Amino acid sequence: MMAAPRRIPWKSESKIKAQPQSGCRQKILGPSPRSDMIRSGVLPLLPFALHAGARGSRGKPNLDLGKSYFRLALFAGIMFGSMSTVAYCADGCGTILRGKIVVATLNRAPFVTLSANSHPVTLILDTGAERTVLTPTAAGRIGAQRPAIEFPRQLRGISGGLGSHEVELRSFAAGPVALPWHRVLVAPVTMAQVFATPLDGLLGADVLSDFDIDLDLAHHELKFYGKQTCPTAAPDWMQPYISLSTGLSRGEHLFFTVQLDGRPLTAFIDTGAQVTTISTAAARATGVTESVLFSDRPVTTQGIAAGPLSARLHRFAKLNVGPLVIANPEILVADVKVSEADMVLGIDFLLQRRLWLSYASRRVFLPNR
Repeated sequence: MMAAPRRIPWKSESKIKAQPQSGCRQKILGPSPRSDMIRSGVLPLLPFALHAGARGSRGKPNLDLGKSYFRLALFAGIMFGSMSTVAYCADGCGTILRGKIVVATLNRAPFVTLSANSHPVTLILDTGAERTVLTPTAAGRIGAQRPAIEFPRQLRGISGGLGSHEVELRSFAAGPVALPWHRVLVAPVTMAQVFATPLDGLLGADVLSDFDIDLDLAHHELKFYGKQTCPTAAPDWMQPYISLSTGLSRGEHLFFTVQLDGRPLTAFIDTGAQVTTISTAAARATGVTESVLFSDRPVTTQGIAAGPLSARLHRFAKLNVGPLVIANPEILVADVKVSEADMVLGIDFLLQRRLWLSYASRRVFLPNR
């Protein structure tokens, strides 16, 4: 059974746009000098590669760009800048845009290309991962070195744990954004298949939680903002939104209360999960019996640890996330191992929804629709 933390009632509010807090001043920043790197033709390649309508014999998108060229285009694309409004506040409120990069999604796997030790690395964007992880192959390729003082580390995932060790990066950046956390784990993680060969690892919450994060999968953008630390934190959005008050777990997960078929449960958003998933124990608490599950379609899923995980795809009546109502959601029911929540909202929940994570103010923002 998954032990859930104290449930935090959600609070919601609708706003047209986050306004600068009192004591703030605004400044318009011009285009980054790196903009010219892609205006000459690199960026237009990306939508073509990202949408890739043609499919191969196994139902996977066919990309006319080879893997290495696609990664090169993505790496060049993360360097772009644009006009942005920045609000500077002394009280920890207001939005300060540090930079933005391209996020691509293939086979329900969002991935980004960063720079590690001045080498491009392509990582799954995984808000459910406590730590950023490189595969042994990627760590060797970029020359990552083990630190002089190191502690044993166990990488935990919903399907189990993996042994790992730390490496120290000389440099780590997301486009123009210097990432302050340079220690990452090295482990043989199993990831969603995106290219013919595996990706280089996972970008986890240890790095993301140093910022406010604005994820817009529909427009292929991941923006890094300065931390908002005040209780009236708000996203830099024009569209109406809802605000969820959350707790922050030891694993850097922003957890909050949802209702599934009228039953309150604890959840967090996991962009590394391709499908929204609930523990078997929590599903039974909502009234799903063993015989009902047996009649549901069997599915085999995969966590970061080796070995498949058996699950059932069950259609529930209604999922409430704050004031948002999702009717008849199909959710995986599996014996997942997450001590901090009853369920995870996967990438299927976010494909058409923008997301703002404010780790320091412990709030999650979603569009009000």
